Amino acid sequence: MQFTQSKAPFRVAVLSAVTVAGLLFTATSAQAQTQPKAEAPKAATATATPPAPGAELKAPVIAVIDVQKIMQESTASKGITKSFESLRDSYQKEISALEDKLRKTEDELRKQQTVLSPEALATKRRDFEKQVADVQKTVQNRKRALETSLNEAMAVVHKTMVDVVAEISRERGANLVLARQQFVLVDTQLDVTDTVMERVNKKLPQVALNVPKQ
Repeated sequence: MQFTQSKAPFRVAVLSAVTVAGLLFTATSAQAQTQPKAEAPKAATATATPPAPGAELKAPVIAVIDVQKIMQESTASKGITKSFESLRDSYQKEISALEDKLRKTEDELRKQQTVLSPEALATKRRDFEKQVADVQKTVQNRKRALETSLNEAMAVVHKTMVDVVAEISRERGANLVLARQQFVLVDTQLDVTDTVMERVNKKLPQVALNVPKQ
């Protein structure tokens, strides 16, 4: 009996599961370190009353904020990142254990391929491929859940930041808020980043990372 063709499918299947797990969790880790870019707050000007036709426009009163700094260095953002990394590491250990189990199953099938009947080997192969598919599905579900929870948590931080910027803009009479990343030099009197950071930390000291159970 010849069953030499069965080796390649087993090996490719395991390699696929391992590669998927490694790449997906590496990509998700990178996302935690570089939070999604947030747009400059617009709430400060959203409720402004349009000038009447022919009315003289007000001179711009500018405020500048480093959005990325708030989104990455605020107390809540750091807590979110820490929780994310902890969950990611936990999931990675789980996936690694499943991968080890697949490798052992592959080794057993390779040893049995010369003694099993074609029907029995085909049955075991189908079972093995189903196990591989289940691992890949688990990886995808874990990745999706982590990304969704991360985005939702960071959205809470972003909304709080926008509310604070709108509050500070009203206090300063600012009618134009710009992102710090757009400029090379900015007068420190225009930069409200530290003030925003202080208030965001006070209003939102932490945000829970709610990952649904799989």
